Amino acid sequence: SLSLSLSLCFLFSPVFLQLPPVRHADCWQKVAGLKPSAFFSPPVSHEASGRSTEHPVPARSALVCCIDALKYDRHGKCWGRNEEERLINYLIKEKGYNKELRPVEKQQEAVDVYLALTLSNLISLKEVDETLLTNVWIDHTWTDYRLSWNTTEFDGIEMLRLPTNMVWLPEIVLENNNDAQFQVAYYSNVLVDSTGLCYWLPPAIFRSSCSINVNYFPFDWQNCTLKFTSLTYNAKEIRMLLKEEADETSKWTVEWIITDPASFTENGEWEIIHRPAKRNTYKHIPMESNKHQDITFYLIIKRKPLFYIVNIIIPCVLISFLASLVYYLPADSGEKMTLSISVLLAQSVFLLLISQRLPETSMSVPLIVKYLMFIMVLVTIVVLNCVVVLNLHFRTPSTHVMSDWTKKFFLERLPRILRMSQPSEPEPYWDGALPRRSSSVGYIASAEEYYSVKSRIVKPQEDGGVTDQLYAEIKPAVDGANYIIKHMRNKNDYNEEKDNWSGIARTVDRLCLFLVTPVMTIGTIIIFLMGICNHPPHLPFKGDPHDYREENQRLL
Repeated sequence: SLSLSLSLCFLFSPVFLQLPPVRHADCWQKVAGLKPSAFFSPPVSHEASGRSTEHPVPARSALVCCIDALKYDRHGKCWGRNEEERLINYLIKEKGYNKELRPVEKQQEAVDVYLALTLSNLISLKEVDETLLTNVWIDHTWTDYRLSWNTTEFDGIEMLRLPTNMVWLPEIVLENNNDAQFQVAYYSNVLVDSTGLCYWLPPAIFRSSCSINVNYFPFDWQNCTLKFTSLTYNAKEIRMLLKEEADETSKWTVEWIITDPASFTENGEWEIIHRPAKRNTYKHIPMESNKHQDITFYLIIKRKPLFYIVNIIIPCVLISFLASLVYYLPADSGEKMTLSISVLLAQSVFLLLISQRLPETSMSVPLIVKYLMFIMVLVTIVVLNCVVVLNLHFRTPSTHVMSDWTKKFFLERLPRILRMSQPSEPEPYWDGALPRRSSSVGYIASAEEYYSVKSRIVKPQEDGGVTDQLYAEIKPAVDGANYIIKHMRNKNDYNEEKDNWSGIARTVDRLCLFLVTPVMTIGTIIIFLMGICNHPPHLPFKGDPHDYREENQRLL
């Protein structure tokens, strides 16, 4: 065994001589944990035990040592080592990379950082909180000359993936976030090519603030922004630019939010109209401030109003027009006030539902709220009309006296103007009797007339004849009949005047119907036409003729 080990060592001695000292020592250490001097150590005899115990290196251990030595070349490089690991060790350790320093050769230079935004999903826009929730990918591109290498020296490696905690980052965050979460959702690796070009595409779910204009709700559109700036570096240290792309013949700037049709999820409530991107510089702010520049991505979105039309607007309009039916109800039914107040309460419920969906702002009044307030005012007027009509309907001659002009205007002129049907005139009847009792009253009247005339012509006999006795007996009956006639005449006059008050109430009812219904109809049409005609601008920026779409690229 010892002779075989020595033969192997002699055979591979040229390899051992080419190893650097450190690798040579490491090689011996790997052989059964022995020191290099122990490799050729003579056997140790244990005389006390009467036997010798030898510790020579076995042949297989020497073979392992020799094979391990073959893994390194004369420069100490490991022939079987992972090339990416060796490249990372070269970039980070051997070149002394410091991730806290900007990748510039001179302090006066600025790092160009190119940004682009890929929208994966417009999750929601919460009007109450004025928060836009989006799922995006943030495209960062910059050049770090310290991370460049020669591909021929590292087995042709052209792309390297490095964790974010190993490289310099521009620390660009969403400035107008609404939850104080500046970090991205996941810190993905940074892709670095052999020229030092760094490409970082982390995903993020942003809650950004978005000022809501509720003036035309639910036919509104909103302009929400995602404003990115650097927390640490000012405009002299990094220069924020929009990403540039090129093909074989041309080069252009990506001036829009990128959407991939294959992965983009359409929102059920909002439709994206424009999605431009702009680099903004503010000359009134010094370059030493990190507020001097920013990259702003705009989302001009329009609400899809179908949900609100079906669930709020149509029921609200139908219930509102029920108020017009109040004028068709007879006053004696006792349901005029019940119906009108029920409509008023229903409008109050709709107003409460709408207020829970909108921000508590005094800047503007939503269109649907304007409509509800308009209807509530009209229904309140209807309630007042009902009170007036009921008051007129239940008036009596004992409490109110009807003037002649009131009777003439409300019972003759106004009904003709309103095309109201007039009841037929009652048949003429004798002044001293009621038409309903014409036969009996006629006999009584004839008897009364006979005795009245006779009493004036024929003098009663002094001896008290039969005629006087008969007259004395009939006189109480005639007086009773006269009392009944007078009472019925008064009752007829009372009922006639009461019917006149009821007629005036019906006339006022019809007049209010012809006034309220057109006002309600025209007001409803005008208010909702204002919302339907509210459209986003054809161009994202006023005064800028460019539409910032992929189809209309501005070449560099």
